[in-house]
Amino acid sequence: MEIFIVDASSTARRLSALIRKHECISIAVAWGGITSVAETLLDNSDKIKSILLGVDFSATEADLIDRLVDIPNAYVARNRPGCFHPKIFYFESGTKAEAIIGSANFTKGGLGGNVEAGVHAKGAANDPFFVQVRDQLHAYAKLRLPITRELARSYRRQADAAARKPRPNSPILPDQRKAWARVNSPLATMEWPKFVELARLDHYHDFKKRMKLMSAIQQIFSRTPSFAEITAAEAKGIAGILGKGEAEKEGLADLDWGWFGSMGGAGTFARLIGLHDRALACALDAIPWRGDVTEYQFDDYVAAFTAAFSNSSRTARLAPATRLLAMKRPDIFVCVNDGNKRGLAESLSFAPTTIKLENYWERVVEPIRQAPWYTTPRPAGRDMELWDARVAMLDAIYYRPTSKGGAS
Repeated sequence: MEIFIVDASSTARRLSALIRKHECISIAVAWGGITSVAETLLDNSDKIKSILLGVDFSATEADLIDRLVDIPNAYVARNRPGCFHPKIFYFESGTKAEAIIGSANFTKGGLGGNVEAGVHAKGAANDPFFVQVRDQLHAYAKLRLPITRELARSYRRQADAAARKPRPNSPILPDQRKAWARVNSPLATMEWPKFVELARLDHYHDFKKRMKLMSAIQQIFSRTPSFAEITAAEAKGIAGILGKGEAEKEGLADLDWGWFGSMGGAGTFARLIGLHDRALACALDAIPWRGDVTEYQFDDYVAAFTAAFSNSSRTARLAPATRLLAMKRPDIFVCVNDGNKRGLAESLSFAPTTIKLENYWERVVEPIRQAPWYTTPRPAGRDMELWDARVAMLDAIYYRPTSKGGAS
Protein backbone atom coordinates (compact mmCIF):
# COMPACT_ATOMS: atom_id res chain seq x y z
CA MET A 1 0.00 0.00 0.00
CA GLU A 2 1.23 3.51 -0.87
CA ILE A 3 0.63 6.47 1.45
CA PHE A 4 1.05 10.20 0.71
CA ILE A 5 0.61 13.30 2.86
CA VAL A 6 -1.83 15.81 1.31
CA ASP A 7 -2.80 19.40 2.04
CA ALA A 8 -5.99 21.27 1.07
CA SER A 9 -5.13 22.00 -2.57
CA SER A 10 -3.67 18.54 -3.27
CA THR A 11 -6.72 16.96 -1.60
CA ALA A 12 -8.95 18.89 -4.00
CA ARG A 13 -6.92 17.86 -7.07
CA ARG A 14 -6.76 14.23 -6.05
CA LEU A 15 -10.44 14.00 -5.11
CA SER A 16 -11.47 15.28 -8.54
CA ALA A 17 -9.21 12.72 -10.21
CA LEU A 18 -10.38 9.87 -7.98
CA ILE A 19 -14.04 10.68 -8.59
CA ARG A 20 -13.49 10.41 -12.34
CA LYS A 21 -11.25 7.34 -12.07
CA HIS A 22 -13.12 4.94 -9.81
CA GLU A 23 -16.33 2.95 -10.12
CA CYS A 24 -17.66 3.34 -6.55
CA ILE A 25 -17.53 6.39 -4.28
CA SER A 26 -18.25 6.49 -0.53
CA ILE A 27 -17.97 9.70 1.49
CA ALA A 28 -18.62 10.58 5.13
CA VAL A 29 -17.79 14.19 5.93
CA ALA A 30 -18.78 16.75 8.54
CA TRP A 31 -19.66 19.60 6.17
CA GLY A 32 -19.87 20.28 2.46
CA GLY A 33 -20.38 23.06 -0.03
CA ILE A 34 -20.49 23.82 -3.74
CA THR A 35 -16.94 23.65 -5.13
CA SER A 36 -15.40 22.47 -8.37
CA VAL A 37 -14.84 19.10 -6.66
CA ALA A 38 -18.51 18.96 -5.68
CA GLU A 39 -19.48 19.70 -9.28
CA THR A 40 -17.30 16.79 -10.41
CA LEU A 41 -18.99 14.53 -7.87
CA LEU A 42 -22.46 15.62 -9.01
CA ASP A 43 -21.46 14.90 -12.62
CA ASN A 44 -20.57 11.37 -11.49
CA SER A 45 -23.47 10.84 -9.10
CA ASP A 46 -24.24 7.44 -10.62
CA LYS A 47 -21.04 6.17 -8.97
CA ILE A 48 -22.08 7.19 -5.44
CA LYS A 49 -22.40 4.19 -3.15
CA SER A 50 -22.95 6.48 -0.17
CA ILE A 51 -22.44 10.15 0.66
CA LEU A 52 -23.23 11.11 4.24
CA LEU A 53 -23.04 14.82 5.07
CA GLY A 54 -23.14 16.31 8.53
CA VAL A 55 -25.36 19.35 9.04
CA ASP A 56 -24.41 20.25 12.61
CA PHE A 57 -24.75 23.99 13.25
CA SER A 58 -26.28 24.23 9.74
CA ALA A 59 -22.73 24.56 8.40
CA THR A 60 -23.25 22.54 5.20
CA GLU A 61 -24.29 24.80 2.31
CA ALA A 62 -27.99 24.60 1.49
CA ASP A 63 -27.09 24.74 -2.22
CA LEU A 64 -25.29 21.40 -1.95
CA ILE A 65 -28.23 19.83 -0.10
CA ASP A 66 -30.53 21.07 -2.89
CA ARG A 67 -28.32 19.52 -5.55
CA LEU A 68 -28.37 16.15 -3.79
CA VAL A 69 -32.16 15.90 -3.58
CA ASP A 70 -33.38 12.48 -4.68
CA ILE A 71 -29.89 11.30 -5.68
CA PRO A 72 -29.73 7.64 -4.64
CA ASN A 73 -27.53 6.99 -1.60
CA ALA A 74 -27.24 10.68 -0.64
CA TYR A 75 -27.91 11.32 3.04
CA VAL A 76 -27.55 13.78 5.88
CA ALA A 77 -26.54 12.59 9.34
CA ARG A 78 -29.36 12.60 11.86
CA ASN A 79 -28.90 14.61 15.05
CA ARG A 80 -27.20 12.80 17.94
CA PRO A 81 -25.05 13.61 20.98
CA GLY A 82 -21.80 15.10 19.74
CA CYS A 83 -20.87 16.56 16.37
CA PHE A 84 -20.71 14.38 13.23
CA HIS A 85 -17.09 15.13 12.33
CA PRO A 86 -15.40 12.49 10.09
CA LYS A 87 -13.63 13.26 6.82
CA ILE A 88 -13.43 9.99 4.90
CA PHE A 89 -13.34 9.77 1.08
CA TYR A 90 -13.18 6.17 -0.19
CA PHE A 91 -12.94 4.94 -3.77
CA GLU A 92 -13.01 1.43 -5.21
CA SER A 93 -12.72 -0.22 -8.62
CA GLY A 94 -12.58 -4.02 -8.75
CA THR A 95 -9.70 -5.14 -6.54
CA LYS A 96 -8.19 -1.65 -6.18
CA ALA A 97 -9.03 0.95 -3.55
CA GLU A 98 -7.96 4.45 -2.55
CA ALA A 99 -8.89 6.70 0.36
CA ILE A 100 -8.21 10.23 1.53
CA ILE A 101 -8.63 10.70 5.27
CA GLY A 102 -7.65 13.79 7.24
CA SER A 103 -8.82 17.16 8.43
CA ALA A 104 -10.32 18.56 5.21
CA ASN A 105 -14.07 19.01 4.91
CA PHE A 106 -15.84 18.97 1.54
CA THR A 107 -16.01 22.79 1.59
CA LYS A 108 -14.37 25.77 -0.08
CA GLY A 109 -12.03 26.15 2.88
CA GLY A 110 -11.26 22.47 3.33
CA LEU A 111 -10.42 22.10 -0.36
CA GLY A 112 -8.92 25.55 -0.80
CA GLY A 113 -7.63 28.19 1.58
CA ASN A 114 -7.46 26.28 4.87
CA VAL A 115 -4.31 24.75 6.34
CA GLU A 116 -5.21 21.04 6.20
CA ALA A 117 -3.39 17.74 6.54
CA GLY A 118 -4.40 14.23 5.53
CA VAL A 119 -3.25 11.00 4.01
CA HIS A 120 -3.96 9.53 0.59
CA ALA A 121 -3.69 5.74 0.68
CA LYS A 122 -3.85 3.43 -2.36
CA GLY A 123 -3.60 -0.32 -2.70
CA ALA A 124 -5.55 -3.57 -2.75
CA ALA A 125 -9.19 -3.39 -1.68
CA ASN A 126 -8.67 -6.38 0.63
CA ASP A 127 -5.85 -4.64 2.53
CA PRO A 128 -6.71 -4.58 6.27
CA PHE A 129 -6.60 -0.77 6.24
CA PHE A 130 -9.32 -0.49 3.57
CA VAL A 131 -11.37 -3.17 5.34
CA GLN A 132 -11.31 -0.91 8.42
CA VAL A 133 -12.30 2.09 6.29
CA ARG A 134 -15.31 0.23 4.89
CA ASP A 135 -16.27 -0.98 8.37
CA GLN A 136 -16.11 2.57 9.65
CA LEU A 137 -18.32 3.85 6.83
CA HIS A 138 -20.78 1.00 7.46
CA ALA A 139 -20.95 1.98 11.15
CA TYR A 140 -22.43 5.33 10.10
CA ALA A 141 -25.34 3.67 8.24
CA LYS A 142 -27.67 4.05 11.25
CA LEU A 143 -27.29 7.84 11.01
CA ARG A 144 -28.53 8.13 7.42
CA LEU A 145 -31.52 10.30 6.52
CA PRO A 146 -32.36 10.46 2.77
CA ILE A 147 -32.14 13.93 1.21
CA THR A 148 -35.69 14.62 0.04
CA ARG A 149 -37.12 17.84 -1.41
CA GLU A 150 -39.01 18.47 1.82
CA LEU A 151 -35.84 18.07 3.89
CA ALA A 152 -33.92 20.40 1.57
CA ARG A 153 -36.58 23.15 1.74
CA SER A 154 -36.71 22.97 5.52
CA TYR A 155 -32.92 22.89 5.83
CA ARG A 156 -32.55 26.02 3.70
CA ARG A 157 -34.98 27.96 5.90
CA GLN A 158 -33.21 26.84 9.04
CA ALA A 159 -29.73 27.43 7.60
CA ASP A 160 -30.67 30.96 6.48
CA ALA A 161 -31.88 31.74 10.01
CA ALA A 162 -28.83 30.10 11.59
CA ALA A 163 -26.48 32.25 9.50
CA ARG A 164 -27.63 35.29 11.51
CA LYS A 165 -26.53 33.73 14.82
CA PRO A 166 -23.03 33.64 16.32
CA ARG A 167 -23.49 29.99 17.39
CA PRO A 168 -26.20 28.38 15.28
CA ASN A 169 -28.27 25.45 16.45
CA SER A 170 -28.20 22.23 14.49
CA PRO A 171 -31.20 21.93 12.16
CA ILE A 172 -34.34 19.97 12.98
CA LEU A 173 -34.49 16.83 10.82
CA PRO A 174 -37.40 14.57 9.76
CA ASP A 175 -36.76 11.87 12.38
CA GLN A 176 -37.47 14.45 15.13
CA ARG A 177 -41.16 14.18 14.34
CA LYS A 178 -42.81 16.75 16.62
CA ALA A 179 -40.13 19.40 16.21
CA TRP A 180 -40.03 18.72 12.45
CA ALA A 181 -43.79 19.32 12.26
CA ARG A 182 -43.36 22.69 14.00
CA VAL A 183 -40.54 23.98 11.75
CA ASN A 184 -42.56 22.94 8.69
CA SER A 185 -45.92 24.17 10.00
CA PRO A 186 -48.07 26.78 8.19
CA LEU A 187 -46.75 29.65 10.31
CA ALA A 188 -43.12 28.48 10.19
CA THR A 189 -43.20 28.38 6.37
CA MET A 190 -45.28 31.53 5.75
CA GLU A 191 -43.75 34.19 3.48
CA TRP A 192 -43.61 37.90 4.38
CA PRO A 193 -46.25 39.11 1.86
CA LYS A 194 -48.79 36.63 3.22
CA PHE A 195 -48.00 37.63 6.79
CA VAL A 196 -48.52 41.31 5.94
CA GLU A 197 -51.81 40.55 4.24
CA LEU A 198 -53.17 38.57 7.20
CA ALA A 199 -51.90 40.96 9.87
CA ARG A 200 -53.42 43.99 8.18
CA LEU A 201 -56.83 42.28 7.96
CA ASP A 202 -57.02 42.21 11.79
CA HIS A 203 -60.60 40.93 11.75
CA TYR A 204 -61.52 41.73 15.37
CA HIS A 205 -59.57 44.91 16.09
CA ASP A 206 -58.13 47.86 14.18
CA PHE A 207 -54.69 47.40 12.62
CA LYS A 208 -53.72 51.08 12.74
CA LYS A 209 -54.82 51.43 16.35
CA ARG A 210 -52.89 48.29 17.24
CA MET A 211 -49.75 49.79 15.77
CA LYS A 212 -50.42 53.06 17.59
CA LEU A 213 -50.69 51.16 20.90
CA MET A 214 -47.48 49.25 20.21
CA SER A 215 -45.67 52.48 19.32
CA ALA A 216 -46.82 54.07 22.59
CA ILE A 217 -45.61 51.11 24.63
CA GLN A 218 -42.25 51.09 22.87
CA GLN A 219 -41.84 54.79 23.63
CA ILE A 220 -42.39 54.04 27.32
CA PHE A 221 -39.65 51.41 27.30
CA SER A 222 -37.31 53.68 25.33
CA ARG A 223 -37.25 56.35 28.02
CA THR A 224 -36.98 54.13 31.11
CA PRO A 225 -34.09 51.77 31.85
CA SER A 226 -36.15 49.61 34.20
CA PHE A 227 -39.77 48.47 34.38
CA ALA A 228 -39.63 49.53 38.04
CA GLU A 229 -39.31 53.18 36.96
CA ILE A 230 -42.40 53.20 34.75
CA THR A 231 -45.41 54.96 36.23
CA ALA A 232 -48.06 52.78 37.86
CA ALA A 233 -50.59 53.57 35.12
CA GLU A 234 -48.11 52.83 32.35
CA ALA A 235 -47.13 49.54 34.00
CA LYS A 236 -50.78 48.55 34.15
CA GLY A 237 -51.19 49.47 30.50
CA ILE A 238 -48.18 47.41 29.47
CA ALA A 239 -49.47 44.50 31.55
CA GLY A 240 -52.95 44.73 29.96
CA ILE A 241 -54.83 45.54 33.18
CA LEU A 242 -55.38 49.31 32.90
CA GLY A 243 -59.03 50.15 33.53
CA LYS A 244 -60.92 52.81 31.58
CA GLY A 245 -61.35 55.13 34.57
CA GLU A 246 -57.65 55.18 35.43
CA ALA A 247 -56.74 55.46 31.75
CA GLU A 248 -58.90 58.58 31.41
CA LYS A 249 -57.45 60.06 34.60
CA GLU A 250 -53.89 59.54 33.37
CA GLY A 251 -54.57 60.77 29.84
CA LEU A 252 -54.20 57.29 28.33
CA ALA A 253 -57.79 56.71 27.27
CA ASP A 254 -57.17 57.05 23.52
CA LEU A 255 -55.64 53.55 23.41
CA ASP A 256 -57.17 50.14 24.10
CA TRP A 257 -54.59 48.69 26.50
CA GLY A 258 -56.29 45.28 26.55
CA TRP A 259 -55.37 44.48 22.97
CA PHE A 260 -52.62 41.85 22.53
CA GLY A 261 -54.06 39.97 25.51
CA SER A 262 -56.16 41.51 28.24
CA MET A 263 -54.99 40.30 31.65
CA GLY A 264 -57.98 41.57 33.62
CA GLY A 265 -58.76 38.03 34.79
CA ALA A 266 -55.25 37.36 36.14
CA GLY A 267 -55.90 38.60 39.67
CA THR A 268 -52.61 37.80 41.40
CA PHE A 269 -50.63 39.18 38.48
CA ALA A 270 -52.75 42.36 38.45
CA ARG A 271 -52.20 42.80 42.19
CA LEU A 272 -48.41 42.60 41.86
CA ILE A 273 -48.43 45.00 38.91
CA GLY A 274 -50.58 47.39 40.95
CA LEU A 275 -48.09 47.17 43.81
CA HIS A 276 -45.26 47.99 41.40
CA ASP A 277 -43.60 44.77 42.54
CA ARG A 278 -39.81 45.06 42.35
CA ALA A 279 -39.25 41.33 41.74
CA LEU A 280 -41.60 41.35 38.76
CA ALA A 281 -39.79 44.38 37.37
CA CYS A 282 -36.41 42.65 37.80
CA ALA A 283 -37.75 39.68 35.86
CA LEU A 284 -38.67 41.80 32.84
CA ASP A 285 -35.40 43.71 33.11
CA ALA A 286 -33.62 40.40 32.33
CA ILE A 287 -34.86 40.78 28.74
CA PRO A 288 -32.83 43.37 26.78
CA TRP A 289 -34.80 46.09 25.01
CA ARG A 290 -32.59 45.90 21.92
CA GLY A 291 -30.46 43.24 20.23
CA ASP A 292 -30.80 39.49 20.31
CA VAL A 293 -32.63 37.65 23.08
CA THR A 294 -31.14 34.28 23.97
CA GLU A 295 -32.82 31.22 25.39
CA TYR A 296 -30.70 31.67 28.52
CA GLN A 297 -32.11 35.17 29.04
CA PHE A 298 -35.61 33.81 28.53
CA ASP A 299 -34.95 31.07 31.11
CA ASP A 300 -33.69 33.71 33.56
CA TYR A 301 -36.87 35.68 32.97
CA VAL A 302 -39.08 32.62 33.58
CA ALA A 303 -37.26 31.81 36.81
CA ALA A 304 -37.46 35.40 38.08
CA PHE A 305 -41.09 35.83 36.96
CA THR A 306 -42.06 32.63 38.81
CA ALA A 307 -40.12 33.64 41.91
CA ALA A 308 -42.01 36.95 42.06
CA PHE A 309 -45.12 34.95 43.03
CA SER A 310 -43.41 32.97 45.81
CA ASN A 311 -45.43 34.73 48.51
CA SER A 312 -48.73 34.51 46.63
CA SER A 313 -51.33 31.77 46.80
CA ARG A 314 -51.45 31.58 42.99
CA THR A 315 -48.72 31.92 40.36
CA ALA A 316 -49.44 33.67 37.06
CA ARG A 317 -48.09 31.71 34.14
CA LEU A 318 -48.23 31.69 30.36
CA ALA A 319 -50.50 34.57 29.34
CA PRO A 320 -49.33 37.24 31.84
CA ALA A 321 -45.67 36.26 31.42
CA THR A 322 -45.81 36.39 27.63
CA ARG A 323 -47.89 39.60 27.68
CA LEU A 324 -44.99 41.42 29.35
CA LEU A 325 -42.47 39.82 26.97
CA ALA A 326 -44.49 40.71 23.86
CA MET A 327 -44.89 44.34 24.92
CA LYS A 328 -41.18 44.80 25.64
CA ARG A 329 -39.92 42.77 22.66
CA PRO A 330 -42.69 42.52 20.05
CA ASP A 331 -40.07 41.45 17.52
CA ILE A 332 -39.40 38.25 19.50
CA PHE A 333 -42.49 37.30 21.51
CA VAL A 334 -46.27 36.95 21.16
CA CYS A 335 -48.66 36.90 24.09
CA VAL A 336 -50.28 33.45 24.11
CA ASN A 337 -53.76 33.81 25.61
CA ASP A 338 -57.21 32.25 25.42
CA GLY A 339 -58.08 34.36 22.40
CA ASN A 340 -55.21 33.23 20.15
CA LYS A 341 -53.94 29.99 21.69
CA ARG A 342 -55.92 27.64 19.46
CA GLY A 343 -54.98 29.48 16.26
CA LEU A 344 -51.30 29.67 17.18
CA ALA A 345 -51.27 26.00 18.17
CA GLU A 346 -52.81 24.90 14.88
CA SER A 347 -50.48 27.09 12.86
CA LEU A 348 -47.41 25.76 14.72
CA SER A 349 -48.52 22.11 14.85
CA PHE A 350 -48.87 21.48 18.56
CA ALA A 351 -51.86 20.69 20.76
CA PRO A 352 -53.20 23.86 22.44
CA THR A 353 -53.50 22.06 25.77
CA THR A 354 -49.76 21.32 25.84
CA ILE A 355 -48.36 24.86 25.64
CA LYS A 356 -46.94 26.27 28.86
CA LEU A 357 -44.36 28.84 29.89
CA GLU A 358 -41.62 26.22 30.24
CA ASN A 359 -41.92 25.02 26.63
CA TYR A 360 -42.90 28.37 25.07
CA TRP A 361 -39.41 28.93 23.65
CA GLU A 362 -39.31 25.50 22.02
CA ARG A 363 -42.91 25.50 20.77
CA VAL A 364 -43.27 29.14 19.67
CA VAL A 365 -40.00 31.07 19.51
CA GLU A 366 -37.73 28.52 17.80
CA PRO A 367 -39.96 27.61 14.83
CA ILE A 368 -40.84 31.27 14.29
CA ARG A 369 -37.20 32.32 14.21
CA GLN A 370 -36.57 30.33 11.01
CA ALA A 371 -39.81 31.36 9.27
CA PRO A 372 -39.43 33.37 6.03
CA TRP A 373 -41.78 36.12 7.28
CA TYR A 374 -39.59 36.49 10.36
CA THR A 375 -36.17 36.39 8.69
CA THR A 376 -37.04 38.77 5.86
CA PRO A 377 -34.93 41.97 5.97
CA ARG A 378 -36.51 45.04 7.54
CA PRO A 379 -38.51 46.75 4.79
CA ALA A 380 -38.73 50.45 4.06
CA GLY A 381 -42.06 52.22 3.84
CA ARG A 382 -45.38 51.46 5.42
CA ASP A 383 -44.54 47.95 6.65
CA MET A 384 -41.47 48.98 8.66
CA GLU A 385 -43.36 49.36 11.96
CA LEU A 386 -45.20 46.09 11.36
CA TRP A 387 -41.84 44.34 10.88
CA ASP A 388 -40.58 45.80 14.17
CA ALA A 389 -43.60 44.31 16.00
CA ARG A 390 -44.15 41.31 13.77
CA VAL A 391 -44.21 38.54 16.37
CA ALA A 392 -46.56 40.31 18.77
CA MET A 393 -48.76 41.09 15.76
CA LEU A 394 -49.49 37.40 15.34
CA ASP A 395 -52.34 38.22 17.71
CA ALA A 396 -53.93 40.21 14.87
CA ILE A 397 -53.92 37.04 12.74
CA TYR A 398 -54.94 34.39 15.26
CA TYR A 399 -57.10 36.19 17.82
CA ARG A 400 -60.70 35.01 18.06
CA PRO A 401 -63.12 36.34 20.73
CA THR A 402 -63.84 34.08 23.68
CA SER A 403 -66.34 34.28 26.51
CA LYS A 404 -63.54 34.01 29.07
CA GLY A 405 -61.43 37.01 28.01
CA GLY A 406 -57.73 37.02 27.23
CA ALA A 407 -55.99 35.75 30.38
CA SER A 408 -54.94 32.16 30.89
